[in-house]
Amino acid sequence: RVVVAYRLLSLSLFIAIGCHGDAAPKSETLYLLSLLSYPDPSGDPSLKPSFEDGKDIIPGATLAVQEINNRSDILTNYKLELIEADDGCNLGWKAIISLINNLYYEGKHIVGIIGPRCSDSTKVVASLAGKSEIAMINVHLGSAPELGNRSLYPYSFGINPPTSNQIDAVVALFVHNKWTRAAVLYNPNMLVDYNSYLLFENKINGKADLSFVSPATPYYLPLAALKSTFVRVIVSFLRDKTLGRALCVAYRMGMTYPNYQWLLFGSDPSFPEPFVYNSTTYSCNNTTDKDEALKQALQFRTFVYPQYEATRYTQLDMDYVKNLTQDIDRVALFDAVWAYVVALNNSIDALGKIGFTLSNYTFGKEKCTQIIQHQMYGLNFSGVVGNDIQFDPLTGYISSIVTDIYKSNNRVIVANYTIPDGLQIDSTVAVFVPPGFDETHILVSLPLAGVVIVVDVIGALLVLGIHIMNMVYRNHKAIKASSSRLNHFAYIGCYLILLAILLYTITETFPVSMWSKSILCNAFPWSLIIGLTLVFGTVTAKTWRLYFIFKTSQKLKSSYNAVMSDGVLAVLIVILVGIVAGFCTAWTVHDPYTRNNVKMFIPSGDRLSVTVEEFCSCKYQVQWIASIIVFENIFIMLLVYFAITTRAIKKKEFQTRSILVLAYLLTLTTVVGGVIYLITVIIEAGINTSYGILASLLTVTVYLCIVLLFTPPILPVIDDLLHPHRRRLATQSTIRTLVRTGIAGSQF
Repeated sequence: RVVVAYRLLSLSLFIAIGCHGDAAPKSETLYLLSLLSYPDPSGDPSLKPSFEDGKDIIPGATLAVQEINNRSDILTNYKLELIEADDGCNLGWKAIISLINNLYYEGKHIVGIIGPRCSDSTKVVASLAGKSEIAMINVHLGSAPELGNRSLYPYSFGINPPTSNQIDAVVALFVHNKWTRAAVLYNPNMLVDYNSYLLFENKINGKADLSFVSPATPYYLPLAALKSTFVRVIVSFLRDKTLGRALCVAYRMGMTYPNYQWLLFGSDPSFPEPFVYNSTTYSCNNTTDKDEALKQALQFRTFVYPQYEATRYTQLDMDYVKNLTQDIDRVALFDAVWAYVVALNNSIDALGKIGFTLSNYTFGKEKCTQIIQHQMYGLNFSGVVGNDIQFDPLTGYISSIVTDIYKSNNRVIVANYTIPDGLQIDSTVAVFVPPGFDETHILVSLPLAGVVIVVDVIGALLVLGIHIMNMVYRNHKAIKASSSRLNHFAYIGCYLILLAILLYTITETFPVSMWSKSILCNAFPWSLIIGLTLVFGTVTAKTWRLYFIFKTSQKLKSSYNAVMSDGVLAVLIVILVGIVAGFCTAWTVHDPYTRNNVKMFIPSGDRLSVTVEEFCSCKYQVQWIASIIVFENIFIMLLVYFAITTRAIKKKEFQTRSILVLAYLLTLTTVVGGVIYLITVIIEAGINTSYGILASLLTVTVYLCIVLLFTPPILPVIDDLLHPHRRRLATQSTIRTLVRTGIAGSQF
């Protein structure tokens, strides 16, 4: 059995070179400088590189060189050898030392650079190699997007696609497959993987609803927690031993296909000695367990990192492929050597036209390097990694990301992500579909919501009827004494409070879209807070005027018309509304309400049973609610004080007694009821409890206003309408009294 990738590689070389033949002695030696990451021999922790796997992955390059030297149809008359050197990984100065020493002082005929291993060291080497004094191609294993800057790194080529493109591919898969039940595993102590995770979170935000998991140490611990949730797609940014342990635990816990889908970023998993997890000893470090853990945990998998290729799990009869299945970076290094050597070989004729051969080409020959650069852009063959080896002229990176699945011991291409075209899906290949689940949403009980709606509709009709009478009979002395023009603010406030109750009922009772719920959630505090401010502000302003008239000096009475007119009080109320509108704006902008789900569980069996309780909440909800309760209670305290002070006024039209009762009851409702509701928010009481308390408090507030504030001025009007004769007699008696006392009507 032969790997398809190898056949395609051989075929492309046959077409490009045009001849085959038996291996013949090669007289001249060309050197490739291999810059990989190795442990620092001093043991100094400050000199420890992020990666030190050079010895593990160099066999990929060694094997490629061996294959090339054994063929007579490529680099004829030239023998290829590797020079191993340290790139320092994140310690870029080591890469500079290795590069300068080998180019200038070792005296070997170096024709190219394979590596560096890490993006940090690649930036250093590629910037030096991009200068005309050195001018040498390097094929690196980094994936930092900034390495695609061709003005800074013109001769640098990435055998791995950049991280940003890999993440674009997986985000496209999420969107196409409509995956939402997903979580992410990452290692916050591994900076390169953690940065990839942050980029992924940023790119997928708003496109899929994921549960991002910050795992504890060790980083496979969240798997047990994830199994008790509805998550079925797991994106892993783990690597090496940590990834191996995670896959081993997943395999032993049954988190495998067809119930789970894994997507892996990073390096190859390795399986260490037995380890303990949740009081259970796990071991996947023998050959059988390794294969089974990988095959079962990833039985149906989508890989966007290109080195994950099906040859890893397929029985092959070619030794070089078997040797490359132990580490994905070996595979990448193998392809890197082949890609550069094919470009070198294809450059021989063009070099000859300007008087050069590979024998006299080395660093600093920029015209020659540009010829090889042109051939690098012209490559197009299938490597062992599974991707087409084709470099994007705009970035120098591999231009496509093959997404495949491994199913029934066969590699099946699902999609190909290219930089210009995006994700191209093979619609004939079935993709992962999470198992079905039974979802129950906990909402406010319909009988409770129905009672609240009926009571509020009645309240709205009562307020509307009184409002109409207030406008029609605004010249009646009882209504005029109650400040009919200011009453409009209180009526509007009651409408807004009732609207807030309706919005709250809709969000907690009826299944509407998440988008609509987010809007309704944020409209609720606006309607409620402005409504309460209009009602409390109006009552407090009217009572303050009574206090001002009857309890201040005679000197101040003369300024009544200028200081205490309805217009002045209306302006004060509008200013208060502006203040609370600013408060609501700050709330909505900095800490908006969102929909949240809680209380999800899975019983035994494969099918999920999820109980979801949805509610509106925000991060600092308790603080916002407490602030508005304090603000509104300032009005209540002022109202109580003014009402107590003016209670001796006997005129019924001024409603001093009813306003005093209203002040006491509003104090009881807002202070005691507000605290009770705040407690239900803090302890996360049941949705029916929280809804019932808040809806009751707001409904009681409206009805108190109807009974004690709006109704008293209307009752004399109704009485006069029902008994017009009594009204006429009362008017005649009043006129006689005025004439007898000599008091002018205007003064009265």
